[in-house]
Amino acid sequence: MKRRMADRALRLRTTGAVLAACLLFACVYSPARAGEAVGKEKSETKKKPQTGGLGNKQNPILITSDRMEVDRQKNILIYQGQVVTIQGDMTMRSDKLTTYFDPDLQQIKEAIAEGKLVQVNQGDRVATGTKAVFDGVAQTMTMTGNPMMRQGNSQVSGERIIYFMVEDRMIVESGKNQRVEGTIFPEELQQKKGDSEPTKAK
Repeated sequence: MKRRMADRALRLRTTGAVLAACLLFACVYSPARAGEAVGKEKSETKKKPQTGGLGNKQNPILITSDRMEVDRQKNILIYQGQVVTIQGDMTMRSDKLTTYFDPDLQQIKEAIAEGKLVQVNQGDRVATGTKAVFDGVAQTMTMTGNPMMRQGNSQVSGERIIYFMVEDRMIVESGKNQRVEGTIFPEELQQKKGDSEPTKAK
């Protein structure tokens, strides 16, 4: 008799523990809270800025060349000979491309394109020079070596051109032997402004 009562008490304690664990699991991982977590994750994903240009994580990078060297200890990749780099709507051509990979950030920290002519095409914009340095963290491109940036018929040149890819803005600097020179066609700017304005409903 005592043994039966002890077995029954043990079963009750075990059942109570299981029920308590199930209730705790239901409170912590209820569908409503799971929905809140998914919603929060989606909202955080939407808040992440969409970056463009070489080095961002949004689009894969396709690189073709005649030769490639890999230094795993220094996290360096070197491409040489008719190098063509494509990412998203950006295409870059150079004689040599050196990329420095950051294993902690899991992205390209810096990429240096060099050659007799380095040309970067993105949309209707064309940038040329002899050296282009991409900062993957700051998302900037610095062009030197008689740099020039052209959009339509308008163009600007100087000693150094810094393009901020996320903000879509540019700084052109002069040097000792080269001043900033720009050719602007107002009708093109006016047309682009008109295209960007929303159409009013009649």
